[in-house]
Amino acid sequence: MQIKIILSVMVLFSLVFLAPSDVFANDGNDILEIASLEHDVRQGQYNSLVQVDSDTYALAYEGKDKDGFISTFTISSDGSSIVEVDTLEHDIFNGQYNSLVQVDSDTYALAYAGTNDDGFISTFTIDSEGVITPIQIQNHANTDTVDDVANVEHDRHRGIHNSLVQVDSDTYALAYEGLDRDGFISTFTISSSGVITPIQIQNHANTSEEDDVANVEHDEDRASYNSLVHVVSDTYALAYTSHGEDGFISTFTIDS
Repeated sequence: MQIKIILSVMVLFSLVFLAPSDVFANDGNDILEIASLEHDVRQGQYNSLVQVDSDTYALAYEGKDKDGFISTFTISSDGSSIVEVDTLEHDIFNGQYNSLVQVDSDTYALAYAGTNDDGFISTFTIDSEGVITPIQIQNHANTDTVDDVANVEHDRHRGIHNSLVQVDSDTYALAYEGLDRDGFISTFTISSSGVITPIQIQNHANTSEEDDVANVEHDEDRASYNSLVHVVSDTYALAYTSHGEDGFISTFTIDS
């Protein structure tokens, strides 16, 4: 009887401590770095990374001299290879608080803080090879774009802590911290060709809209560190920091 008990304990020990278990194999306890690439040796802050296709990725970030950059990379499916493909300096003054989103198969929109922390929206195309072509950006110097069009300065006071989301096929909503650190929601249409048209924004100067409508000031105290997400249909939720660094969640409807 004693021998049977000892054998049972040994078997149980081997099952628990020695034998690999499928139950615990993929529970997130094992994180192993596979590869690493130092893509910018000078600076790389305010990062926003999106997937372009199965192995291509685009990164918006603040680089040298606080300028705004977009870089693309290929990353193998097993993570063993990271290769930089292309880089574009889209803003030669500033490029902070980036929020990069996909518009269609090869068009991308970027909300960021540019000169004097003003709020800007820029657009690009990024093909499946990772080649970046500017559409509406601040810095068209050294680009071969035929019809250079400036990006949209949607807020002349402040445009930081950006969170940009898609509402429908060509409508986008942006949550950000604006004037006096207050919280704002702005909307735009962005066509498949990357043309930006303001709908409700703070700065309607130099726009051709006949019925200029101001954006929504949802918090008159503060709205930092924004994260805006789609809930369902026309409902959206925003998590952010407000008075006393306290955390808030607010909800909105944004129609098509």
